[in-house]
Amino acid sequence: MSNIKLKVLISGAGIAGPCLAYWLARTHLDVSITIIERSPSPRVTGQSMDIRGPAIEIFKDMKLEEAVRSRHTTEEGTRETFAQFDAGDTFTAEYEILRADLAELFLEAAEGLSNVQYIHGVFIKVLEQTDKHVNVAFTGGSKDTFDLVVAADGSTSKTRSLILEEKVLKDSYNFLGQYIAFFSIPSRPTDPKLWQWYNAPKGLSIMTRPHRNTSTLGAYLGIPMPARGQRDQAVEDAMDKGTEDTKRMLHKYLKDAGWEAKRVLEGMVRAEDFYMSRAAQVKLSRLTNGRALVIGDAAFATCGVGTSLAIESAYVLAGELSRIQNSIDVPQALERYEEVFRPLYAKMEELPPWFPQVVFPQTSWGLWLRDSALWFISKTRMYKFFQGGSGINWKLPCYDWASV
Repeated sequence: MSNIKLKVLISGAGIAGPCLAYWLARTHLDVSITIIERSPSPRVTGQSMDIRGPAIEIFKDMKLEEAVRSRHTTEEGTRETFAQFDAGDTFTAEYEILRADLAELFLEAAEGLSNVQYIHGVFIKVLEQTDKHVNVAFTGGSKDTFDLVVAADGSTSKTRSLILEEKVLKDSYNFLGQYIAFFSIPSRPTDPKLWQWYNAPKGLSIMTRPHRNTSTLGAYLGIPMPARGQRDQAVEDAMDKGTEDTKRMLHKYLKDAGWEAKRVLEGMVRAEDFYMSRAAQVKLSRLTNGRALVIGDAAFATCGVGTSLAIESAYVLAGELSRIQNSIDVPQALERYEEVFRPLYAKMEELPPWFPQVVFPQTSWGLWLRDSALWFISKTRMYKFFQGGSGINWKLPCYDWASV
């Protein structure tokens, strides 16, 4: 370990934050890391996540491959009304894991290090930068000074606006026109180990996905809008009022949807891990500002590759910081991080202009066209011509890591 001291604050204890803490601890710097989390306890909700590309190499280097595989959701493929895809083909990846399980693995990897501490139930209230430090005031009244502050608190990050300039933040959060609810319901012995899709007219969707825990099943309810940016005021009002109002709204919208609607809605009433969010994409013209920056979903929330980007951004950021010769070099290291990582994630950030509306059609005619296209693609295996072309595969930069 060198005598270069680095005092770091990370806001967000999900995926990117703890992963960054781990890799910072693997540098030769004398680091002291504090991870704060707004939630009073680790979040146990969230959807199934896939890990692809260089992110796989990163968690293997963390000696987590066996743990990730042991927490695999057991999903063997994806079934839509008239089409089915095997794991590894398109929708279901080789590495599928629930958000809570992955977050727990990263938390444990970082929490076991002597130079990392977690504080739950607190967030940043005021952030002020000088040439040499970042002065932070927390909720509750405490204050502290850091060499580096990192916002890794998700797509709806509250810290982002404390770090980046208003002109950078303008129009950076883009609602994709879809609301999604996640929760667990009791499973049945006859439930297949598949990600099952069902769509009703007006784009309403019901999905189920298997859990590693054989007593539960993941349930997903979707309400899409006709176009990106459009909002449903009844949904917005229910979400603002809280969980019970949101559940009642979903029951009203989906009670006559068909398929497994009755079962899923009955399970939703008793679900203790219910969570509903707005599908969004975050696109920023700049990720850094002096001694502070945003990473993970707070920087570039993107459907389908968000988890991989969170892991990869943490790794590259720690790697670039590992090269500093003095804490005064932090701003330059952040600049290098953006120069290195932006071209890599830029290949993945563009979503098709028709997503998610064409995937969740509003009309019966549109639904028939979607189903026919999926049937044709699955039967001809045409999707194999497009695999590997989305920019998810690239070579990790080389850094000098210490053992832990």
